[in-house]
Amino acid sequence: MMAFLTSKAWPMSWWSRKQEPVDMTVDRAAIAGQPLFSLFNKLAMMPHGPEGYAIQIIGARPGAGASTIARALAEFAAVNVDGPVLLVDADPFDREQVRLSEIPLPNSLHDAQQGLVSLDDALRPLGTADLMLAALTQPIARRADGNVTWSLSISAMGEIVGQLRQRFRWIIFDSAPPQNLAFAHVLSRFVNGTVIVVEAERTRLPVVQQLIHQIRANGGKPVGLVINKRRLLISEFIYRFL
Repeated sequence: MMAFLTSKAWPMSWWSRKQEPVDMTVDRAAIAGQPLFSLFNKLAMMPHGPEGYAIQIIGARPGAGASTIARALAEFAAVNVDGPVLLVDADPFDREQVRLSEIPLPNSLHDAQQGLVSLDDALRPLGTADLMLAALTQPIARRADGNVTWSLSISAMGEIVGQLRQRFRWIIFDSAPPQNLAFAHVLSRFVNGTVIVVEAERTRLPVVQQLIHQIRANGGKPVGLVINKRRLLISEFIYRFL
């Protein structure tokens, strides 16, 4: 189960206790149901221009379930949005979306941005013609020393998002958690908003607060918090700050 919390201003106290979270299941049977529509509708109602609407989904920690939510949201948007939808696997380490779809992606959006291939060469249909899958970059192997060599610059990242906005109505980025990719939050400055996924009973509050700070410091806009994998109630540590 998950709950979605959001606020226009997102004050330091996060959300008013008066605002009730929206309960949502994220199993495959719920894709066409009311719960996922609540998340989709809250995001769709955010102000945005005529260009494509970009949303980043990022887990506060590994295993929070961000990839499941990103995939379900993309599939739901594909049948409810007037225009094509793109799901971007933005985790160069695990590439969860690529692995689960079992669709080979030899080319990446970064390859297309560099002029090595066309944008079409970096896209693959995902179930229907209205939903496409792409990888942001080529995969990166984990190094024993913990260092990461990633050739995607901040300016190139902005160019990629801008190009995708011209072609797709919705673009959903499934980002790596900050523990796996320290600069994953940089993408937040180029999207309309970032949704943070929290594993309710295992994520410490300072981890969430730090991620919110990183997103804001990079010019991003946190627009909601998904409380995922809760068994009965939202964890007390969240409600202490509502």
